[in-house]
Amino acid sequence: MGKSVIISGYYGFDNSGDDAILKAIVKDLRKMNSNLNISAFSNNPQSTEEVYGIKAVNRINIWEVFKGIYSSDMLISGGGSLLQDITSTRSILYYLSLINIAKLLKKPVVIYANGIGPINKKINKILTRKALNNVDLITLRDYNSKNTLEEIGVKGKIVVTSDPVFTLEPSSREIIDKIFEEEGIPKDNQIIGISVRNWKNSKNLVDVVSKAIEYIDSTYDVKTVLIPMHYPEDLDISMEIAQKSNSPNCYVIKNKYSVEDMMGIIDRFELIIAMRLHSLIYAAAQAVPMIGLVYDPKVDGLLEVLEVYAKCDAENVELIELCSLIDKTWKERASIKKSLNIKKEELREKALDNVKMTLDVLKSR
Repeated sequence: MGKSVIISGYYGFDNSGDDAILKAIVKDLRKMNSNLNISAFSNNPQSTEEVYGIKAVNRINIWEVFKGIYSSDMLISGGGSLLQDITSTRSILYYLSLINIAKLLKKPVVIYANGIGPINKKINKILTRKALNNVDLITLRDYNSKNTLEEIGVKGKIVVTSDPVFTLEPSSREIIDKIFEEEGIPKDNQIIGISVRNWKNSKNLVDVVSKAIEYIDSTYDVKTVLIPMHYPEDLDISMEIAQKSNSPNCYVIKNKYSVEDMMGIIDRFELIIAMRLHSLIYAAAQAVPMIGLVYDPKVDGLLEVLEVYAKCDAENVELIELCSLIDKTWKERASIKKSLNIKKEELREKALDNVKMTLDVLKSR
């Protein structure tokens, strides 16, 4: 009988980015060790079991959580931005508690391709340092995260790898053609994609992005497609932007699709203007040129890794600045694509390092 691992993360919340992380981790672990029994903590265990073909445990049932860790040979924490207190202190305490329970039960713990921070509260920094100084391996998806951990006093083996999602492949051209047909999007036009989320000062964001769509409309012979990553909130703001723009060439992806489908849709874009980290990762994995709307250090961290400098502050985005970035990125998109093609292969290899190192820890126990 094979060994078993349990994975913790923000799973079962209809967030395409986090779903992609779980899909990639499960796929890569199975590829390297087909005898491994995999389970995960989820907000929607039934859906997680159906979609990923793994055992899922209700993440808020304390007894189930304890049993899940007790009956596993290892806890994998991640990926994603789990250890941060910008969302809430409750969130960081939840993930640290899982690590502490696992160590109390003498289980190996791997922090798997995490993005760390921001961690603002002093108590959260102390608790993170104590928990992480006790784990067996830490792999991170960017250098900003490594700096954050070193600043709060985390020692031991910290390896910068990349996000697990870089190992995923998009759906076939035929499937994406069918999706475009269902969504009423012409498939033979060039497309500029947009992916946004609600954030502070979102009224300005809606105004600026809708005007940028009008600018694109009057300047380029393209369609614009808004692609929500987290349902339903991203769909709401996307619809608001589309309606405000009054553009006959603007479309919104209204239905919910698999991770591979979302990657395939983004693969059709000439460039993407995006806020959410995984919309940018999906683009990078397909070498699609991008403009980052930065709302969180993790987005900055990714753009730095990709050596992409077309970005602006999502909270205070200005129309002139955004339109100028659109013009520059459009003009240079062929050379950007070329450099992203090289980068994505490097990052794919680094993403596979997460799996190799994790399985090495498991073997040694």
